[in-house]
Amino acid sequence: MSSIQRYHVGPRLCETVVHNNTVYLAGQIAEDLDKDALGQTVEVLACIDRLLAEVGSDKTKILQVTIFITDMADFDAMNLAWGEWVSQGHTPARATVQAKLADPRYKVEMTVIAAL
Repeated sequence: MSSIQRYHVGPRLCETVVHNNTVYLAGQIAEDLDKDALGQTVEVLACIDRLLAEVGSDKTKILQVTIFITDMADFDAMNLAWGEWVSQGHTPARATVQAKLADPRYKVEMTVIAAL
C-alpha cells in the first residue's frame, strides 16, 4: 500500500501532496499583489522551486503545468519570466488559460505535477 504525504496543510487545502513518487502542487499565487504579471510570475516560479525542493524534486522533474492568467494581454510578460526560469530540455507539458481568479489582484496562478 502506498502512502500519501501532505505538506503545509490548511483548513481547505494543502500546498503539496506526494503520492507514488508524484508531486502535486496546489495553485500557486504571488504574495505581493501590487506586482504586475511579470513580477507575480517570477514570485510564483520561486514558490514552485521552494515547494519542490522541500520534497526532493525540482523544476527539471515537472511533468505538467497549468497556468491561469486573468488577462491574455499578460501572456507575453508571463512567458518572459517562464522562459528565463524553465530548464531547456526539461520543458513540461503546459496549458495556459484565461480565467477569473479568486482575487481580482491575482494576475497568475499555476498548478504543477512533478516526479520525485
